[in-house]
Amino acid sequence: MEATQTNLPILQQENTLMIIQDAPQVYDRNSLSSHKCTQVGNELLAKIAKSGMNDTLDQECAAFLDKTKKTLKVMNERRSPFTKLFDQIRSEFTGMENAIDPTKVNSVPYKIQQVRNAYAAQKRAEEERKRQEELKRQQHEQSLTKFRQDVEDDIKRQFDQLIRKDIDFLTDLNKNLTLENYTTTLMQVKAVDPVLSKSWASSYQCHAHKPFDITSDEASNICREVFTRITPDLEAQYKQEIGDYKDNILDTLPNKYAELERMAKSNAEDQAKIKADLEAKEQAELSRMEAERRKREQEEEAKRQVQKEANEMGGLFNQAMVAAPAGYQPKTSVKLKVTALNAQGILDILSLWWGREGQYLSLDELEKMFKKQITAVEKYANDKEKKEMITTSNVRYDEEVKAR
Repeated sequence: MEATQTNLPILQQENTLMIIQDAPQVYDRNSLSSHKCTQVGNELLAKIAKSGMNDTLDQECAAFLDKTKKTLKVMNERRSPFTKLFDQIRSEFTGMENAIDPTKVNSVPYKIQQVRNAYAAQKRAEEERKRQEELKRQQHEQSLTKFRQDVEDDIKRQFDQLIRKDIDFLTDLNKNLTLENYTTTLMQVKAVDPVLSKSWASSYQCHAHKPFDITSDEASNICREVFTRITPDLEAQYKQEIGDYKDNILDTLPNKYAELERMAKSNAEDQAKIKADLEAKEQAELSRMEAERRKREQEEEAKRQVQKEANEMGGLFNQAMVAAPAGYQPKTSVKLKVTALNAQGILDILSLWWGREGQYLSLDELEKMFKKQITAVEKYANDKEKKEMITTSNVRYDEEVKAR
């Protein structure tokens, strides 16, 4: 509604003065009519209180009510110009206010507010789209990082199995050494090459679990990249562990052969003692090597855990940075609005409200809130053609009798 530039006729000065001049007289006449009507009514109520209701008094009451209606009509006609003036004045003032009220539909500020709302929603949607894209990118990067670490762990696990297998092979050769197979065993030990086999590299198959957001090509590239990157370290580790163990066995074989010769020339008791000493020395060496291996594995695991935590913290930090949009952002208030998609949706809304709040309200509050529904149920009960009533013990129907 737009503000008026000129007063309506009723607000023109001559009309306003004429109406206001008559106001005291009209007020007095209406006041007198109201006083007399109330007085007659009280006298009628006193008669009823004294002698009780009867047909004569009922007729007097009917006549009184009929005259009251006529008096009320006359009073209304007398004061109508004044209330109309006041209503018009109020309407004009509120019209001026509504014209610039941002909450009133079709006002200019309201239209501007709607434009701002639409722009804020657009900005929010665009920022959310960018945020989701960046979040998806970061999650993909995290998946790549995690898969890369899983691949490295898988390669080292299979490498450790190879190391154990080759060490077990050398251990068995050393354990099964006899005077008869000494030369053959010596040749077999010397034949062990402490260089990581090329066939192992070519036969490696990645068993790391591929995340769903990583493509097969990305996974294959990561497997090749990681294998190429850590192979020099694996080759060095293989050469050190297998080479050292091989050299250790070669160094001890002559002494062990001499002990076996001595044991062959000894009695049963000395043979048992020599054999126990040999086995104890070999077990001590294996235990030393295993302890060193476990220490290296623990150090590697500690490094991997530190790297894993660093990756996770970096991901969380990046996600926190994504949550803060850059650049100008209009101040907004975001609230969820409920829209029922069908009639069942209304029942769902009512059910939630009833469980959280409705069941705790007083009966008076509920009756006011559901006045329209109660009126509809009363209409069903008074339908002469298709009467329908509630039959539970929670509802009571009372007759309302009115005299005409």
